[in-house]
Amino acid sequence: MDKTLPSLTFWLLAILPILALPAFARQPNIILIFTDDQGYNDLGCFGSEKIKTPRLDKMAAEGLKLTNFYAQPVCGVSRAALMTGCYPIRIGEPGNVKRLHTELHEKEVTMAEVLNGAGYATAIIGKWHLGEAMPNDQGFDYFYGTPKFNGFTVYVEETKFRSQLLRNKEVVVPAIQSWDHITQDYTKEALKWIEKNKEKPFFLYLAHNLPHIPLGASEGFKGKSEYGPYGDAIEEIDWSTGQILDKLKELGLDGDTLVVYTSDNGPWIETTRGMKPGGQKFIPAEHSGLADPLRGWKMSAWDGGCRVPFLARWPGKIPEGKESPGILTTMDLLPTFAKLAGAGLPDAKLDGKDASGFLSGKTCQSPRDEYLYYTGCLLTGIRKGNWKLVLPRPESPPGTGWWGRMIEAVPEVQLFDLEKDPSESENVAKEHPEIVASLMIQIEAARKELGDIDRTGEGARFFDEGERRLQVPLRGQNSPKATRTSYDGFKPLGDYRFTFENDDAQGWVATSGTLGKPVSPMASLPAWKHKPFKHEGTFHLSTIDTGKGASDKQTGILESPRFKLLGKQASFLVSGGFDDKELYVGLFDAESGQRLLAAGGPKGPQMNRVVWDVSQWKGKAVFLRIVDNRLANWGHLTFDSTQAEYVSGVPQK
Repeated sequence: MDKTLPSLTFWLLAILPILALPAFARQPNIILIFTDDQGYNDLGCFGSEKIKTPRLDKMAAEGLKLTNFYAQPVCGVSRAALMTGCYPIRIGEPGNVKRLHTELHEKEVTMAEVLNGAGYATAIIGKWHLGEAMPNDQGFDYFYGTPKFNGFTVYVEETKFRSQLLRNKEVVVPAIQSWDHITQDYTKEALKWIEKNKEKPFFLYLAHNLPHIPLGASEGFKGKSEYGPYGDAIEEIDWSTGQILDKLKELGLDGDTLVVYTSDNGPWIETTRGMKPGGQKFIPAEHSGLADPLRGWKMSAWDGGCRVPFLARWPGKIPEGKESPGILTTMDLLPTFAKLAGAGLPDAKLDGKDASGFLSGKTCQSPRDEYLYYTGCLLTGIRKGNWKLVLPRPESPPGTGWWGRMIEAVPEVQLFDLEKDPSESENVAKEHPEIVASLMIQIEAARKELGDIDRTGEGARFFDEGERRLQVPLRGQNSPKATRTSYDGFKPLGDYRFTFENDDAQGWVATSGTLGKPVSPMASLPAWKHKPFKHEGTFHLSTIDTGKGASDKQTGILESPRFKLLGKQASFLVSGGFDDKELYVGLFDAESGQRLLAAGGPKGPQMNRVVWDVSQWKGKAVFLRIVDNRLANWGHLTFDSTQAEYVSGVPQK
């Protein structure tokens, strides 16, 4: 669907249901509270004995609790399913590259766009993590939160990675140093936004960053939970939910607002790397949640990775104190919300089903009785009713990348009765061959329609030219090749230029470190084949170790020949990261060694154009220095097409 000129069909579908609503009917407000890495057992109403969640327990008592609600097993993929109503393997991605964290193609239609088209004010407060296109480009009127995740270490200081905090597309905090106040911050933003939009129907997507590591809690909650830092984070989210519900009552919106609470996936339990016995210690138990009585954890193919708590509250519309074992998924929320809002659905095929009647108690039967277990593009099993079939797989299956360390081997087809055996501990496949055979027929139908790790489904969406490619190729397959993009067309400033063509370093030398051969012909970074470098010619400089899998794990300094500035400007292309002390391109005075200017990459794979005003140093002998003392997280620089206005070489000192 063209985002700049939506199809007439879509808008007709959007407006006709609204016109058909009874005159007294009001479009309900919708609030979706989405936590990050919260386990099935991590609320009092779902069995936690140590984590105190009085407001969420009360929400369950005043509404609906589902015990068989499914998300996807990891962050970005789960958010993609939520926003589009589809299994992520079906969703179109830029360049047709299927990533470990799904990145939405701009032509995919989101939940926010559907509701926005029906007259809703829309906001996301919290974590986005769906690619470079920001929420404001995907149907959200307002965004306050982080583009991606908190981090990937237990404590912030264990890595140089820092998340940004944005308001719409403006950077509010360049680098978050502590997560202690993020829940308080988001709650204040949410309450202000609700107040501001109380006169019209609204959709608020409150996507908490916690309890994903690194954890945090404000002064009123830190150190208070019996469950440690993880419990502190959950108990503050419980408080936040209470603040939202209290605000609705204060504004007289309680009966007009559907509030849904759930999680993006199961808990990140990894006490040792890959949960290997005797392995390197990683996440302490008090920094992880629990999926009890389910088996597994985030990224795994067991139910503990994707079955999550679910609560829904809507006074007068959802019966109080209702609990149901009916199967439902995050994919079903888009068509359900659309039905309640009187909004039309996208033209594209959805996997989600309208559950508005089920949630409201008009029917006891969920519209869904099956769920496909995908780990990225790998189909690992299917649930039908109480039966779950698990397909054979090796440990750390090919194509699953870093997720693979959390995926155990399954030597043969397994069958479990989840009602009797939620921990998936007793394989009853041999006792029920007819059920195995029936579920295998559905597995093959899913492979045909949606695809699998080694095949493309007939119903998978592609908006760009070319075939589907995996971000992490299967063993024995070539990595997806990058198509080189055209040079940015910058008009040359002078006759002194570094283009590094013909594999020529043009006098640049490594003055320290382990940089090896710095001239590189790489068309793109290995994990970013869809975003090739936009550089001049074939070669460029790089601090990446191109001989050992294109690794960031080398450091050093590169210096150019000395030259004299005779003009007003100097320019170059650069990608990678930027740190004023450890990772930058600098212009230096050749005599004093003083640094005059510094710049770096955009913390991304594509080269940006830097133009310096050097007029105050006209006539000076200078040189360029590339400093790379970082080991990861855009800890490299790629550098090309360097030029300065009317310069001439000077002898090397």
